[in-house]
Amino acid sequence: MSKLPIVVVADKANKYSLGVLLGYLVGYLKREGIYSKFKFILTSWDSATQVIASLGESHILLASLLTTQVVQNLHKIAETAEVSRRLGGVTVAGGPHPSGDPYGTVLRLGFDLAFIGEAEQSFAQFIDRLVSANDYFSVEGTVAVSEDGIRARFDHPRVDDLDSVPPFCEELGLLNPIEIMRGCPHACRYCQVSFMFGAVPRFRSIESTVEYAKRLLRRGIRDIRFISPSGFHYEPRHSGSSSASIVELLEVMDREVRSLGGRIYLGTFPSEVRPEHVTDELLRSVRGLVNNRRINIGAQSGSDRLLGSLRRGHSAEDVLNAVSVARRHGFGVDVDYILGLPGESDEDVAGTLSHIEKVIRLGGRIHCHVFMPLPGTPLSFAPPGRVSDIAKKVISRIVGRGVLWGRWLKQEELASRIARLRDSYMIIVSYARAMKVLSEEKLPLQERSGCFMENLRKVVAKLK
Repeated sequence: MSKLPIVVVADKANKYSLGVLLGYLVGYLKREGIYSKFKFILTSWDSATQVIASLGESHILLASLLTTQVVQNLHKIAETAEVSRRLGGVTVAGGPHPSGDPYGTVLRLGFDLAFIGEAEQSFAQFIDRLVSANDYFSVEGTVAVSEDGIRARFDHPRVDDLDSVPPFCEELGLLNPIEIMRGCPHACRYCQVSFMFGAVPRFRSIESTVEYAKRLLRRGIRDIRFISPSGFHYEPRHSGSSSASIVELLEVMDREVRSLGGRIYLGTFPSEVRPEHVTDELLRSVRGLVNNRRINIGAQSGSDRLLGSLRRGHSAEDVLNAVSVARRHGFGVDVDYILGLPGESDEDVAGTLSHIEKVIRLGGRIHCHVFMPLPGTPLSFAPPGRVSDIAKKVISRIVGRGVLWGRWLKQEELASRIARLRDSYMIIVSYARAMKVLSEEKLPLQERSGCFMENLRKVVAKLK
């Protein structure tokens, strides 16, 4: 029986999100008894067009996109979507960038469908509609190209029970850190997490977390890490005590995973912690249950005024307290800062540089970033981040002391490129801007829509 190829562009930057999406999809296809109708092909942006050309048949092209990827690979991404469409492919994209800019994803990048937000259920629903030759355009959480312009459904489903979503895809060898928390209640204005996953956090149960950790051990992976937007925020049973729950999780992991040779890492990438969660009581309990001897703390600024405008929910003093507590319990500390934040004044810059020096004196190291106006956040249309001349001089001196690092120069360039694409309407973001593009530009919508429908028919025919 001929199988329908699903060509998955799986670069390093988005392998975690694809592991979760494909883990759910493979499980769904097996439960529905239709897994045998598909074959999965993993590739990269560098090889995608060659892989597609070699197929010679209908297929689905699946991509997960970060905004930084789009900026760095704009022409390659658009070319891949065009080649796929021309050779009978149905092209779909999800992830942070399509969630923040679904209109630009279909009108500018050339994808047939953009999936918004948590796409595990909606993408599985779309595949099910292809198998059953049902109404493809009623799939929740999608924006699609049509002969009239765009057809949108923003009522995307959210995963209520995180245990229902595998944290990785064993069948395809995409083995991720274990996602234990999804969504973030803080909704910091520069961050895509809350606006993609919502402000109501959901947690993986202790039992599920331990089970998947054991699966990683059986695969020869000893270092067990967790994905969480707030590493010490964990409350799967709604007990009202997040710190007690995280200790309970680590105690169980200690008995059932570390005893089998596993090494447990929490509070470091990709499970950085917020400063107000770093307490003597918690670190006293955690220190003997984790293998990492460093933790990452998100400060983002040393200016209380900026922290308030960003909705961070903590003070600059909270960061200093957290560093002191962590050092007191024997942890090395890496502290994240974002430079060039919107509305940053000379006084704010001076406050942040002074704060950085205080953290260093307390024994911390500094990790510097630059603000980027990411689609889908409240600061989508803010100016790109720029590191002031004074900050560059101070940072350069600190780098020489070996206590500060980061890719701020590269990120400053990326921020400018994002803003240029946004200002030239290559990144569209809003409905009003999409309507402006459709009214002012002669896009080949009829041709695109006709090609999409024809390729859908070919895919459906192949699945019969």
